[in-house]
Parts: sequence; structure tokens; C-alpha cells
Amino acid sequence: MTMLLQVIAGFFGTISFAILFEAPKKYYLYCGAIGAFGWLIYLVIMHFWTMPITATFVASLALIYLSREASFALRAPVTIFLICGIFCLVPGLGIYNFTYNFFIGDSIQAAQIGIQVLKIAIAISLGITVGYELSPKCFFTYRRRQKALK
Repeated sequence: MTMLLQVIAGFFGTISFAILFEAPKKYYLYCGAIGAFGWLIYLVIMHFWTMPITATFVASLALIYLSREASFALRAPVTIFLICGIFCLVPGLGIYNFTYNFFIGDSIQAAQIGIQVLKIAIAISLGITVGYELSPKCFFTYRRRQKALK
């Protein structure tokens, strides 16, 4: 039940960020669905393996795939869907805790949290990089559009 509530919260949180990001209104639901699906993948992996770096990497791979698929299908820039969708995976609380511990003088705790946040940020960037390197031929909508043009 809590997983379902988190996915719903991820959906609405992603839509809220899409509004803040000033994405076109016609893409709000797509952004929300992509963000919620990315968060669902993260939660499922964390449920079975409890490895946040791996879960973040796989979820960001799924997000870039879904963002590119939506981009081909809706003929819109991929960044609209990707930036909004990745919102759930960004380690905002970790960055806050790092900053808090750093300024109160708890250097050891700050360093531990900072390293974890850095690993998650690298996992997000590697997932996006690997996903961008996929050929357009890997995407169903792209292939379907190419067949229709022939």
C-alpha cells in the first residue's frame, strides 16, 4: 500500500515540477506518468536489493528510455520529459543533510552523506548518458514512424 501511495505522490510531484518547469500543459500527464514509473522502478529495486546507487542507475535508464519514446511519439523535445521525470530521483534530502551536518561541524557524517549523494548523482548522469547512446532504432515509435514514411 505504501508503494502505491509513493508512486501516486511521485506522479503528482512530477506534474507539479512540470508546472514549475513551465512544460507545455499538454505534456503534464506524460511527464507525471514517466516520473511515477521511474519512481516505481526505483522502489521495486530498493525493495529487493536495497542498493540505492543501482536502483537510481536502472531507474534513470528507464526514464531516459521512456522520455525518448515519448519524445518520438509526441514529437517533442526529450528534455521536457526527462527533466521532469528525473525529479523524483534527485537526492534533495541527502544534499540538505550534507549541508546541515557540514555547517554544524559534524564533518564525518557530512562526508559520508556527501559521498552517498555524489554516487547517486553519478548514477543518474551515467544512466542518462547510457540511455542517450542508444540508437533511435531501439525505440518502437521511431521504427513505426520510419515504416509509415516508406
